[in-house]
Amino acid sequence: MIFKILSKSLSKRKSRIAIAIISVMIGAAITSALLTVSADVSEKVGLEFRKYGANLLVVPKSDTIEVGFPGLDFGSVVDQRYINESDIWKIKSIFWRNNVLGFAPNLYQIVHIGEEENQQAVVLVGTYFNKEVEIIQPYSPNDEKIFNTGIEIISPWWNITSEWIKDPLDNISSLVGINVAEIFNLKIGDNYQIFYNQNFEDPSNQTIYNLSVKGIINSDGHEDNQIFVNLQVAQSISNRPGKVHTIQVSALCIECPVDTFAYDIQGAIPYVEARTVRQLVSAEMNILEKIEDMMFLVTIVALIASALGVMTTMTTSVIERKKEIGLMKSIGAQNNKIITLFLSEAAIIGILGGFIGFIIGIILSQFIGLSVFNTTISPRLEVFPIVLAISIGVTLLASIFPVRRATKVEPAIVLRGE
Repeated sequence: MIFKILSKSLSKRKSRIAIAIISVMIGAAITSALLTVSADVSEKVGLEFRKYGANLLVVPKSDTIEVGFPGLDFGSVVDQRYINESDIWKIKSIFWRNNVLGFAPNLYQIVHIGEEENQQAVVLVGTYFNKEVEIIQPYSPNDEKIFNTGIEIISPWWNITSEWIKDPLDNISSLVGINVAEIFNLKIGDNYQIFYNQNFEDPSNQTIYNLSVKGIINSDGHEDNQIFVNLQVAQSISNRPGKVHTIQVSALCIECPVDTFAYDIQGAIPYVEARTVRQLVSAEMNILEKIEDMMFLVTIVALIASALGVMTTMTTSVIERKKEIGLMKSIGAQNNKIITLFLSEAAIIGILGGFIGFIIGIILSQFIGLSVFNTTISPRLEVFPIVLAISIGVTLLASIFPVRRATKVEPAIVLRGE
């Protein structure tokens, strides 16, 4: 009996039901879109941040080297401890290895450019640009044994005039910071000499090395005042084979705290210390928190608006159906039957609105992803039951006041037309 009344009620009041479904659908669509985006937002924002450089710096323990890395003070580069280049692959063998987007070792040395009377000191940096690193002992047998990494991977935001150094065995090419290029009037393709003196007390013990300008760096950072070469070139010039001063690591750490990531690196290479770049990590976390708070607030507002729409529609329905309710009561219908009827209608409205809203939310999430992150957002099927439960819950809660009003209808008064 209740199902016949319910079906007739829904078929006779299509416009009212449609309005209620649209109200729920709007709230469900926004909820679906924001939940879908929220599931990916940490990774998307993290990837955006990773475009602006490393968030971890690995140094030898007790090292006091100062290389101009923003926000960190490491002292002098002279007579320092080193990291073995042969241990670098271990960064990709830790538990959080899949979160390592890239790393780049650095060997720093002061060299001079220019004639003897006018020579000026410049920092020479040996690094990987884009190199295949062999993972000697992968964490898992299923892990890739070759990992492509280097400064080109972790610092794609550098503005390079001409091109990156592609060949890891190239021992002539260099990338020159724009300030260095302007001071010494260096252009793409120019050849120049650098002078390195390992013993400052003996100026005659000077090594001369010939380099060419492959590209010019404009990063608006300390790189503009440096010269970059392949790591083995810097090792050869400074007579430090197999040694590096620091390793910059770009880690996408969403589920793991960055400090835990750093601790794992220290476990893999016991004689190093992994330091987080606090400004970058803090900014990343703050932005993530603000985005999540904003999404939560928008979702709550949308659901409240949906609830008000449903409550208004259901209240109007109760007023219009007073005689029907009075007649049902007069023939013996109890309040629980009236409550079941209206809550069943509300549940159907919630199911239909939630389902349609979920589909629209997927489309809306793609628009948000392309507009904000310039990438697509992966649909999340696990969002569907959440959206459906929220939609049904909102419609049932919004129906409490109209249902209570329906239970208070007096059959005798209504049937007399009062």
